[in-house]
Amino acid sequence: MSKEFHVTFLEDSFVSIHEKTISEGAGATHDHFKNEVDEVGEKAAFDPAVPRRLELSARESNLLSSLKTRLAEARYPDQIESAGWSYGMESNLLKTLVYEWRHNYDWAKELDQLNSDYEHWTCKVNGLDIHYVRHDPWAEEVQDPVTGKPLQEPFAGKKMVNEKGEIIMPLLLIHGWPGTWYEFGKVIELLKKRGRFQIIVPSLPGFGWSQAPSQKKFGVRAMAKTLHELMQHLGYKHYLAQGGDWGAIISRTIATLYPEHCLAIHVNMLPCLPPRPWTRPFQFAKAITGFLLPSVVYKKNSRERASIEGLKRYAAEEGAYFFIQATKPQTLGHALTDSPVGLLSWLGEKYLDWADLDPLRPETWPFSKTELLTQVMIYHSTQTITSSTRIYYEAYHNRDIDWLLQQPVPPNVLVGVGVWNKELFMVPKAWADDWMNVISWHEFPKGGHFAAFERPAEFEKEITEFFTREQVLDLFTAKRYGLKI
Repeated sequence: MSKEFHVTFLEDSFVSIHEKTISEGAGATHDHFKNEVDEVGEKAAFDPAVPRRLELSARESNLLSSLKTRLAEARYPDQIESAGWSYGMESNLLKTLVYEWRHNYDWAKELDQLNSDYEHWTCKVNGLDIHYVRHDPWAEEVQDPVTGKPLQEPFAGKKMVNEKGEIIMPLLLIHGWPGTWYEFGKVIELLKKRGRFQIIVPSLPGFGWSQAPSQKKFGVRAMAKTLHELMQHLGYKHYLAQGGDWGAIISRTIATLYPEHCLAIHVNMLPCLPPRPWTRPFQFAKAITGFLLPSVVYKKNSRERASIEGLKRYAAEEGAYFFIQATKPQTLGHALTDSPVGLLSWLGEKYLDWADLDPLRPETWPFSKTELLTQVMIYHSTQTITSSTRIYYEAYHNRDIDWLLQQPVPPNVLVGVGVWNKELFMVPKAWADDWMNVISWHEFPKGGHFAAFERPAEFEKEITEFFTREQVLDLFTAKRYGLKI
């Protein structure tokens, strides 16, 4: 008999640690709950701060039967003739996706794949049970303090180089909304082959399998504190961070709050104020004039002109979802939690509008229908769409974004920026240069808001090349040895 320990989400309680006893001869499995766990020692087995392997599952046992019924009984609104995509999610496309979800999509198969392809862990950080995907083949074996037996290597190792003699570094990958950790799935596999990074990919609090905050004011700064404490708890004193969407905002917040630990960040979305008039008066004047007359001021730079026009378009045509979720997330949540078709319409419209594709031509999509439905199913199966949207409410009411935009990133933190063609909004590089130490800025002709999900090979190459630049490696090595450079 061999034994493994898992954490499974149940309908009646958020988590329950149980023992999965595997009969190697017969292949039979049996679940025994807390009172029958006797081999690892009670203290270590149930200390929520000790990282534990996690087996992903749905919150409800009858999830699939309920889902099939709701999809079959869905009602659809009328739509304007030849409206296309201009009014939002096109009804015929939505019906096609619902048909795919109902008849061809196999959640049990996809869930098994997620459990077999990735290491899932959980531990309590900042008062919350945080789920994260981890890849750290150099992890240190830790002994149970009661029995002296080895635990499942949950903490960082002491090795500083891989078998090739290359420096290895902890890399925190942070998703946004409507993303999940899964948008980094293909990137994780590519990064594993590089052998340069100890990879930690958490689900943000209130997203997927991470516990949702139950109190007000858990905004961006609280998210940053939680992820920083996760890295410290796991033994990664110094680390790197990457993110897009809220992940970019949280990465920048971590770098601002913890610059002695988060040594370099890479972002693929960059909210940023214009240059300050007292530091760069010419660039400030250009920014103000350019916002009013982008076609004139930026006529020789199509990328910068597109950045300014994108900011204006987002404010006028695209940002309403932000203010709904920043003001009435609970009202919206009742509809999206109850209706899987409503959830698919709300999330699917973002994926298909913000990615670099033609939404009405699936052959142009850079991800499959199955991959899109898996993103939606993570929200639906864990019932976290409402808690995920609260990040907008808390950030807006706590003024987290206002605070962040007025804080220069400490100059000792190295910054890389990837600009994909159809990002929701970006800013001219001159804006960023006044607020942070940008040492790498690359623009890509294809790709949209979900760069890791849309173009994983290109994305992985970009962040690997940035984080293995000589400046980053020198800084990281100096910090590890306590040197000053």
